[in-house]
Amino acid sequence: MNIREQLLVEHSKDNTDRIRKYIGVDKDKLQELMDCFFSNTYRVSQRSAMVVSSVFDHTPQMINPYVLSLIDGLAEPNQHIAIKRNALRILQSVPIPEEKTTVLFDHCLENLIQKNEPVAVKAFSMTVMLQICKSFPELKKEVIPVLEIELERNESAGVLNRGKKVLLALHKLK
Repeated sequence: MNIREQLLVEHSKDNTDRIRKYIGVDKDKLQELMDCFFSNTYRVSQRSAMVVSSVFDHTPQMINPYVLSLIDGLAEPNQHIAIKRNALRILQSVPIPEEKTTVLFDHCLENLIQKNEPVAVKAFSMTVMLQICKSFPELKKEVIPVLEIELERNESAGVLNRGKKVLLALHKLK
């Protein structure tokens, strides 16, 4: 199977599962998928995001070699929102390399401040910042005021729910 070609066949859960099963635990096949994920071709990167997320759900250790690339990819301009959303979804559940902590923290804080960011991006960014604050509790002083402002101005149930939980967890950090 050519993963790029298969991604372009259709955007569906069935196709996502088909590609994920084809990749299995083969690192070369995963590299082919990740090349699609980081592609500059809009439709290819968009459709690959769902597969990358599925691979992570089934075999999270397979994504470990790509954590740095996921973080670096967040800074790319004009990327499809699916890339950002799925990268952050994964990053909320993996250890963040110390050398990328600052850049990722700043990126997530910016996501929270931006009014036009989708709910999922804001929610995943909150969780990533919480994970970072667990290692660097002094950073919670930066997150708490921004999060409180976001909770006052945002009406989305997803942002409010996640925000309240993250805020509570931040206050408990020592």
